[in-house]
Amino acid sequence: MTKKTDDNLIQLNHAKAEKHGFYLKIGQPTTIHFLDGKKITGILNAIGPYEVFLQVPTKDDDSIELTVFKHAIKYIN
Repeated sequence: MTKKTDDNLIQLNHAKAEKHGFYLKIGQPTTIHFLDGKKITGILNAIGPYEVFLQVPTKDDDSIELTVFKHAIKYIN
């Protein structure tokens, strides 16, 4: 089901990710567009049944993992 990688990111195996879509984009840069017109870009880490996990760079050359709930998403590209 889920596994922890060395860099402490949670990733789904392809069978689980395929069930929720976008399984080919895991590990690639992805832009999420929200219903209110805002957008955020980062590395797609995992996809759950109700949420998307995104690794987003910060201003101090670090990165954080964000959880985006699917009900707030307009589209992903």
